[in-house]
Amino acid sequence: MKRVTQILLTLLSFSCGLQAKVTVIRSGETVTSTVTITPAGDGVIVEERGTIFPLGSGDNGIELTANNQTALNQGTIDVFGIANGINTVGDNVTITNDKSGRITSTSLGAAGIVNLSGASAVITNRGTITLQGGSNAGIFNSGANAMITNSGTIGITLGADSYGIHNSSGANAVITNNGAISVGIDSFGIYNLSSSNVSITNNRTATILALGSGARGINNVTGNNAVITNSGIISASGSGAIGINSTSSTGVRINNAGIIRSAQSDALNLGNSHTLSLLRGSLLEGTVSVGSSFTLIVERGLNLFLTLGSGGFDSLDVSMPFVQVGSTIATIDPTGLAMQADVAADLSDTLLDGLYRHRFGCCKPCGCGPWTELLGSYRKRSHGDDAVGYENWQGGFLIGYDAPICSGNLSLFGGISFAKAEVDQITQRADINNYVGGLSYETRFCGTFLGLAMAAGYVSWDNQRFVMNNLAADGVESARADIDGFFLSPDITLVRQLNIWCHPILSLNVRYAGLFLGNYDERGSGSNLTVKDREIDLITPRLEAAIPYSSSWGSCCWSVEPYVGGFGRFQVGGYRVDGELLGQSLQFDQEGPKNLAAFLLGFRGTQTIGRCHLFVNLEASFDSASSQRILGEGGLSWSY
Repeated sequence: MKRVTQILLTLLSFSCGLQAKVTVIRSGETVTSTVTITPAGDGVIVEERGTIFPLGSGDNGIELTANNQTALNQGTIDVFGIANGINTVGDNVTITNDKSGRITSTSLGAAGIVNLSGASAVITNRGTITLQGGSNAGIFNSGANAMITNSGTIGITLGADSYGIHNSSGANAVITNNGAISVGIDSFGIYNLSSSNVSITNNRTATILALGSGARGINNVTGNNAVITNSGIISASGSGAIGINSTSSTGVRINNAGIIRSAQSDALNLGNSHTLSLLRGSLLEGTVSVGSSFTLIVERGLNLFLTLGSGGFDSLDVSMPFVQVGSTIATIDPTGLAMQADVAADLSDTLLDGLYRHRFGCCKPCGCGPWTELLGSYRKRSHGDDAVGYENWQGGFLIGYDAPICSGNLSLFGGISFAKAEVDQITQRADINNYVGGLSYETRFCGTFLGLAMAAGYVSWDNQRFVMNNLAADGVESARADIDGFFLSPDITLVRQLNIWCHPILSLNVRYAGLFLGNYDERGSGSNLTVKDREIDLITPRLEAAIPYSSSWGSCCWSVEPYVGGFGRFQVGGYRVDGELLGQSLQFDQEGPKNLAAFLLGFRGTQTIGRCHLFVNLEASFDSASSQRILGEGGLSWSY
């Protein structure tokens, strides 16, 4: 602790100038009167386990009376009566209640940290401010250009008419909550009064709890041009309790990517000329009341069913399909439809990529015999201009039988694949079961390998779309749909080995993947979507080059084939979607990549031991639409 104090003293001396004096309340020391710092640039430190406990009612713990002063509390400041833990009046002051710091009072009218009219104050709470008694303020500021940050805890739950953070006539303040603020009856978590151009942010890990009738999570009154951003949790409970209240103010912007709850009243109560931006991850529970000249912005990726309690949508900025009926708006994030094309491509590629086992360069099984194969794939597609990011993966198995026929090899196969797909932030997800079957034929002519294959099957697609509905319990509903369909995927592959150095193998492949989904109607939400049958058609030409290596001894041999290549994928059908939402017809694009190019690299390997043959194929691809995919197949066969 002495070493820490020495470092802090050194830092303070540099920040305050060579003549600055720092008063230190040592660990284990208790001061029973106000600590007053008078000269400009001076500071005070309360070490951990140091205490300031003024005996006089109404006596402040620390008084900063001039400009450029500093206060650092790592210990305990306890006041009673109408008193402040730390009080300042000068410009450019820096006040920090550190992680081990505690500021407490059980008195009516007490406050934790107070800045009276001093400009450009920097106030930080990383510790605990606990006030009980009523008419309290955790942090109070009335100076312009203040920077106020709470990363600790401010708790004022007993007594009414209190404020976690109160900014009054403090223009251009920047208020950030990274911690926890809790207040009680008729109290406000963050209160901005008569202060313009203020920024208020409740970050992802932060919570504001307004517990009791008349409470407000964030209250902005006569605060023109304020910007209020929430990505954490704001929860108001009790009669008349409001999540965010902004009245008698114009030009205010509300940006929400978090949770705002007030099940018994308004989640949002907004005045005239307000702009509300609902971003991905938004969840509102409670009514939404707005004034005139209201603008709503909805970010792509948010399935929304928003109903206004009062007011209307004067301006809408929605970058995805939507329907407005009176005071209700519903949006559809098409990403769940976009990923159907990727799922179809991945199913086709995973089934067919490892199917040919009589290619050049491999230890080639011969004769009749059964085979079995495990297969799987994983894809991650990043957020794009017209679709949100998502991932999908699958796993399954095939069982087949090989037989020589007409100078070639015919194989019949069947199996099951289980797949899942999820949109980022789990706004949509799907469980997909595929029941597959097919055949392949491999032969050679004029020194060229020819592979022909056909796979087909039944698809059971269980879809779930999470909809933000401000009038639903917990603010969210689940729109479900059971979709039936089938898929079809023919393939032709030509392979030729060149008689040059390393005997490289060139392969040309053209593959079609078709996914045919029937009509479906969602259930379970206020904005259930109806989609008419879809036919998703994909054509994929592919070129690759491999360098084979093999070795054999007796009845055993093994072969490896690393390869590189590329492919293009073209969606020639099914990009346009026909549906119905809130009783209105709707046509829109599925979004996501329609055409793309990809680079791939992979590895094939086989090993033959007598009549038993082991085989594996692994491949990674990276496409021009910000997607990465890994797929693989592996199994064994037996020749009679």
